[in-house]
Amino acid sequence: MSIAAYHQTIAECDDPRKIEYRVFLRITLALEANREADWRSADLKDALWRNLELWNALRADLLEDGNALPEGLRAGLVSLSFAVNRNTQRVLRGEGGIDLLIHINRSVMQGLQGAAQQPARELATEELSYGT
Repeated sequence: MSIAAYHQTIAECDDPRKIEYRVFLRITLALEANREADWRSADLKDALWRNLELWNALRADLLEDGNALPEGLRAGLVSLSFAVNRNTQRVLRGEGGIDLLIHINRSVMQGLQGAAQQPARELATEELSYGT
């Protein structure tokens, strides 16, 4: 079996929460690697774009009628997706840092691991301007 086929088999058999965790991890590591970058940095913009794509896809899935997550969790995560969008726009205008985006992603990652210390709804109402 080729390595590519092996990786494909793992991807198809892996727990969806683990897959989501790895996607969040890769994107969050890219954000962290560019934490000190100037807002005009191509690498920072790439990391921001990938993060925004992830959250847009997540929001679309959360808004589907067939989504099995509890309604309160879905609502909290949808609110977070809008917070990510707003903060990303601020960063791209040079008006703030990416600390909030990293914090949100890390909190979701904790939840995916079953170790969430703070519900998504509480995160959605936190002050959105720190890191600026």
